[in-house]
Amino acid sequence: MLTNVDKSRASRPLFIAFVLIVVLSIYMVMNLSSQSAQTDIPEQQLAKILSEMEAVGQVFVYFHYEQQKEKSFLAVSQQQNIAGVIIVAQGAQDVHVQQLLKQTVGNVLQIPTHRIQVVAMQHKEEAK
Repeated sequence: MLTNVDKSRASRPLFIAFVLIVVLSIYMVMNLSSQSAQTDIPEQQLAKILSEMEAVGQVFVYFHYEQQKEKSFLAVSQQQNIAGVIIVAQGAQDVHVQQLLKQTVGNVLQIPTHRIQVVAMQHKEEAK
């Protein structure tokens, strides 16, 4: 017959295993959430940088991807190449700002400037 002391000793490894599983689960959830918070999508990263340029103002960026399938002996992989970019910027009514944005984005993304469209952001009137 097992005494209370024997029963508590027998259940100790189960309790320790349970606590470890809970702690590891919490760690994994927190790690995944912090990684996703740190990694913005490329469009957001580029928009943040461009909005810091002089006379540009607020910016929104959209990438259009061209998907290509590559077949090899072992596997089929898909690559996404940027086919074009649309930039909507507050300061884009100025032709010099448009050209600056096109040149900068073309150089950074290694795409020709004729694949980059820069348009002025719509002026939104304040609510009265």
